[in-house]
Amino acid sequence: MGATKLLIVDDEKDLLELLVRRLKRKGYDVDSAGTAEEALELVKTVDYDVAIYDIRLPKMDGITLLKETKKLQPDAEILILTGHGTIDTAIEAMKVGAFDYITKPYNLSELELTINKAFENKILKEKNDSMKKIIARQNEFDIIGESEKLKELLWMTKKIADSNVPVLIEGESGTGKELIAKALHFWSCRKEEPFVPINSGALPEQLLESEIFGHVRGSFTGAIQDKKGLVEAAKGGTLFLDELGEMPLSLQVKLLRFLETGEFRRIGDLREKHISVRIVTATNRDMEKEVAEGRFREDLYYRLNVVKLTVPPLRERKEDLPALIRFFIEKSKATGKTLSADALQTLNNYSFPGNIRELSHIIERCILLSKGDVIHKEDLLLPHTDKEVHIPNQEPAQSTTCSLEELEKAHIEKVLKQTNWNKTKAAEILGISVRNLYRKIENYHLKE
Repeated sequence: MGATKLLIVDDEKDLLELLVRRLKRKGYDVDSAGTAEEALELVKTVDYDVAIYDIRLPKMDGITLLKETKKLQPDAEILILTGHGTIDTAIEAMKVGAFDYITKPYNLSELELTINKAFENKILKEKNDSMKKIIARQNEFDIIGESEKLKELLWMTKKIADSNVPVLIEGESGTGKELIAKALHFWSCRKEEPFVPINSGALPEQLLESEIFGHVRGSFTGAIQDKKGLVEAAKGGTLFLDELGEMPLSLQVKLLRFLETGEFRRIGDLREKHISVRIVTATNRDMEKEVAEGRFREDLYYRLNVVKLTVPPLRERKEDLPALIRFFIEKSKATGKTLSADALQTLNNYSFPGNIRELSHIIERCILLSKGDVIHKEDLLLPHTDKEVHIPNQEPAQSTTCSLEELEKAHIEKVLKQTNWNKTKAAEILGISVRNLYRKIENYHLKE
């Protein structure tokens, strides 16, 4: 960040020059003017962090200059210089937007301290405004469709939104589980507080614990300063843990303790912290199977699964297809594009293994590739069905009798080759986490 940008306006020339020299020596970037009219010309062309106006100026006074400045630069903080006889007027100035007033003769150290406070206040307001914009953006989400299954899900979501109980959202990859998590938050009394999402499969174990609970300086290599975790960032709001099945067992213990007591420790910290936050989790795995096979703690599963919401796959809500297609076309700003009857029928007959995420990619792709305003069946470029998947080193006749494991291995290998072994991109296409993809590469002994 550069030096604080100041504007000083005073008709006492000697005092003005003294103040400008002093503040420049202190590292401030200072402009000055002897009249309000000169100052306004500067305000029209230069952005200031803090302005200092003498209350008594020839022609236009400091209060009027304050009001005009706030019209042009509402975020600038204004300090008023006043004599003892005009303190009441200075207080009035604060009512119309001044940050503070200082009486003459002033102490330069006191003035400098007030300038710094005004600047810090400006930065804080900017951060608050940014946070409000982030929250507003988070609140911008669309759940499209009128199918009975979707209506039932949304009814249940609204019914439990204000509750504090943990919610587990189940559904295949690409069905829109995060949208339901957002709905739980923004349809609740917590909507003004943060909604903080984290993907449990996206980070290594120690980094994941640090992201969730934070750490103190020196607790591990690279921990050069204290770091607040996302649990603290979500205080009073919602912490959304996606890809729950990917969470390491060691971290599951700490999450269980937090759910039971509301207490946790940052990595390397001896002090207990207590935070009130609602936990919402999501998974595309069969969690009961994960529990049975020892990959997920049973006590934590039942603690998180107080209420379960199941997001239906797209193949079970095909009546929502036309509305979803219109939404994705409008979102791409290709409003002139429409689907032909044969294209719509083809999509109706398709199983959508990647669900709504896959539909959005299909629409995005065919908008780019179709030549006219009408998208035809051949523009869709849908992937082959399972029975047409080619298993390497096997004849086509054998491919329909292979095991599910062999089919998965072949498909993963095919996607890895198509992406030039870009594992992040491959995992996105496959609808699994990067960590899960690494595990499958190892299990299937796949090599680049």
